[in-house]
Amino acid sequence: MENLEKRIADIANEIIGFDQKLFLVDVIVKGNVGNQKVLVLIDGDEGVNIDDCSKISREIGPILEEGDFMPGKYLLEVSSPGLDHPIRLMRQYKKNVGRKVEVETLEGEKIKGEIVIVENETITLKMEKEVRNIRFSEINQSKIEVSFK
Repeated sequence: MENLEKRIADIANEIIGFDQKLFLVDVIVKGNVGNQKVLVLIDGDEGVNIDDCSKISREIGPILEEGDFMPGKYLLEVSSPGLDHPIRLMRQYKKNVGRKVEVETLEGEKIKGEIVIVENETITLKMEKEVRNIRFSEINQSKIEVSFK
């Protein structure tokens, strides 16, 4: 299945590449052969809207059909990753400067703080009593903390 996801990601990246403000976050294929769901997650430096998702979906769909990538029926969904999906790319950290995140390091340490700087493959988090730099290569996963103000 990883190979299929990579092939779809390559197609999506090629299509998205024409719009410099958008970028591919992830491709997830779920379900059994003949009845699968293909989820293409996109984001943008200034966010992503339904028109962006529709446009990308209309361009990816025919390529998947013509290339006979998926035997049987499948459902293609193009959307933004949402707050529950982990941050995967430096570009996502940059667009979320000023927001609170929970970062889990490769060692399992969980750090909560506000993203204040993203540069040179490092994110800087402002916590209650300190500021901490974390190398991107040391991060297992990060999620945006939802705040209701």
